[in-house]
Amino acid sequence: MSKLTKENLVEDLKSIGIGSGDSIMVHSSLSSIGNVDGGAETVVESLVDAVTAQGTLMMPCYNSAEAVQADIEAGQYVDLRELRSSMGKITEIFRRRPGVVRSSHPFSSVCAWGKNAELVTSGHSKNPYICHAESPMGHIVDANVRIVGIGITIAVGMAVSHYLEDIDEPFPIEVHTPPFEVKYTDALGNSVEREVIRFDPVVSQTRIGSPGTEWICDSLTRHFTKLGIMQHFKFGNADSWVMEAKPVFIELKRLAKKGITIYLTEAEWKSMNSGNKSIDSW
Repeated sequence: MSKLTKENLVEDLKSIGIGSGDSIMVHSSLSSIGNVDGGAETVVESLVDAVTAQGTLMMPCYNSAEAVQADIEAGQYVDLRELRSSMGKITEIFRRRPGVVRSSHPFSSVCAWGKNAELVTSGHSKNPYICHAESPMGHIVDANVRIVGIGITIAVGMAVSHYLEDIDEPFPIEVHTPPFEVKYTDALGNSVEREVIRFDPVVSQTRIGSPGTEWICDSLTRHFTKLGIMQHFKFGNADSWVMEAKPVFIELKRLAKKGITIYLTEAEWKSMNSGNKSIDSW
């Protein structure tokens, strides 16, 4: 099988309308793309070449909140200059790329490169919540950044819901833990002491992307595709998609008012709708 080149991947991005000056938040699975000449490094370079320095490229560089919290409680402080991303090889290669900046959060940081990288990442430590207005997610929604999923499900795109959960909006359920103190070193080498609020790990067991949530993942994929918010394309061999953040936020807000959230269980949905799982009524 012939290897995929950087040029092949840039053309795939162009096919869905991603080009110079665009701002994109990319979630990815390297193994789904196929045999790429140069591997993860080439994937990163294709994304950089597509948006150019006039655009902004973002990726999640999250880590386990449980592990980080345990380390902090044991006095082993996180150093964001060295902490590897747990979101796959592409994100780790991107994190180490010259010119990439990392937001100040001990377990939910975002890395960015390009024109608005500093703007996107600079306000993350200003509020205990993960997805507050000045967080990367706040900027992603406010600027209507395009969210790109490469070889993965819609579940990661539904992280926009966390912005709805973290700002001053009514939400059907409580999804947060109480605040707790953290000490860590940020990506600039500064020592940081502050409070953070994480998402409740018990509540999160029913969140989209967890085991047993395939039904809502499939339903939301059909729903957002039907609305024209989610567009599908191929990136190498990977089934991929793109959505603009603001329409996703607006629709998730509408659904939340009806009790439909990314935490909804199949049993709850059946109870609400007398066994009807159709998304037509959403």
